Amino acid sequence: MVTSVSTAALSAVAGCTDFLSQESDGEQGTDANRSEPVTDVAMSFVNDLADARFESALKRFAPSVREEIGVGQLEQIWLGYTAVGGAFDGIAATEETVMSGHDTIDVTMAFDHGEHGLRLVFDAESRIFEFAFNDAYERPTYVDPSAVDERDIDLETDECSLGGTVTTPSNGDNVPGVVLVHGSGKANRDVQQVATRMFKDLADGLATQGIATLRYDKRTHTCEVAPADHTLDRVTVDDALVAIERLRTVDGVDGDRIVVAGHSMGGMAAPRIADRDGNLAGVAGLAAPARPFHEMVLDQLEHQATVGDRTWEGMSERYEEWSDDVARIRDGDYDPDEIIVGLPGALWASLESYDHIEVAGKLDAPLLFLQGDRDYQVTVEDDLELWRSELGDRSVPEFKTYDGLNHLLMPGEGPAVVFESFVRNNVAERVVDDFVGWIDDV
Repeated sequence: MVTSVSTAALSAVAGCTDFLSQESDGEQGTDANRSEPVTDVAMSFVNDLADARFESALKRFAPSVREEIGVGQLEQIWLGYTAVGGAFDGIAATEETVMSGHDTIDVTMAFDHGEHGLRLVFDAESRIFEFAFNDAYERPTYVDPSAVDERDIDLETDECSLGGTVTTPSNGDNVPGVVLVHGSGKANRDVQQVATRMFKDLADGLATQGIATLRYDKRTHTCEVAPADHTLDRVTVDDALVAIERLRTVDGVDGDRIVVAGHSMGGMAAPRIADRDGNLAGVAGLAAPARPFHEMVLDQLEHQATVGDRTWEGMSERYEEWSDDVARIRDGDYDPDEIIVGLPGALWASLESYDHIEVAGKLDAPLLFLQGDRDYQVTVEDDLELWRSELGDRSVPEFKTYDGLNHLLMPGEGPAVVFESFVRNNVAERVVDDFVGWIDDV
């Protein structure tokens, strides 16, 4: 799976994966790699990144792309690779092809923890005009494919048919089931971000240990939703309730042992889903925000603007702009159909009217919160501890923190950056094991 990068979409909320490529502008100039063989340029580019020569690496791009991609972005791209791969060991291989008339180099890079790929596309002057993450997804080693059955379904909701996947243990009957609920954005059923698939990892890992799941494409991934209709209920809660009812009807699944597990904003919505359903066996929040969502988004942007040694061009300006917009959200000074801080006003209004902590505190169902300590989007200090302090007097909440895991509950090292989500990785086995142990007890 390949995704290409420019700064066009990097002003969006952390976790967005719609990065765009630039067309070659054919400009002439005194570029560092002029007339070099493209394989040599590609290898020099990678070595520049590895040696933190980001200014030199930037000069290897076509001028129009250079205007969009700064040294700060290149540094965070490289931090994404090393967060997952560890220390860079060298270039393992290169492959040259021609795609749509352009010389293209696929580079395989060796790191301490494995190999990862990138793709560079060149113009006629041997200048880079497209960079792409080029890893392929791999199933986790803790998954036993022979123990997993998977079938696709259509989840019929009002005015929108959502593609879904039911994953069940190959052997077993009357097993518990989990409905997986995505966060914000246009997520598919796997929560696929290039070479990571958080929900597929969870589904296969749970099935290997005797637990069924249903995951589905989010409404905003499949169907158009008018901004004024983009409420938490409309894009998250209503469809999750349909999925829960569908999972209850699956042969071999115990309809009385259904759990909802929400990731990120889905974790914030999970108490509402459980409250409206009324019969769930448990509620799990995976990197679930406790703070108001608009405050969390602003902190994410601040992290992106400050992580690393180089300045990410334009990010500080975007932070100032969004600071003003967040003040408007606090004051309720926006229209339902207005896009503000990257999301429709209707969603902000629906979040404002919903106290997820209060609703969670009134639930009878057991609660589980799983949180990685490298997560800069939802944090142990600002979110998990708030859940704990507000719900700690209940007998049923369980809280687990994981060293070295990011927002997708995947391992990494060094400062967390948005780009590590695009590098091949998997949900940590210890997360799956703990989740299974909790489900077995509810």
